[in-house]
Amino acid sequence: MVRRKEKTVYWGAFILEWFGYLQDHDLSSSDYRILFFLCQNMKSYDNSIYMRQKQISEELNMDKGNVSKCIKKLCEKQFIVKIPNGFMVNPHLFYVGKGHPGSREELRDNFDSFLRKNKLSPRFYLNELERKLELDPNEIYGEDEDNDEDDFDFTSLLS
Repeated sequence: MVRRKEKTVYWGAFILEWFGYLQDHDLSSSDYRILFFLCQNMKSYDNSIYMRQKQISEELNMDKGNVSKCIKKLCEKQFIVKIPNGFMVNPHLFYVGKGHPGSREELRDNFDSFLRKNKLSPRFYLNELERKLELDPNEIYGEDEDNDEDDFDFTSLLS
């Protein structure tokens, strides 16, 4: 059995636009504690944390039920996704030690694949060429983009 030697990671990168989503008033201090704990403990080669909720609860000295609620909320917001035996931090938003764009793109594709397995559409897309974080259009306009009931009728101005 070959063990992968875990390197000490000296840097991580937050996508700056993510700070706007981190200011979400729906997130509690417990949500932030867990999110930052997961970011701190993720593997540098795949953004994953192989840890059960019970271990997170023990490490942070938090109630297991509260940890479960926080994990659920972080998954709903797509800051993390559940993977076999743990979680993955969204590489569209945060990554460590990956200087090569191809490897970052592969991480993002893997994350999106896990979302789809959980029957979710990816919410975020990091466009490295334009250096911006893009949202799923449904996030911006709501689920029903074709609903014209609320659109203003500009032809009324012509009469």
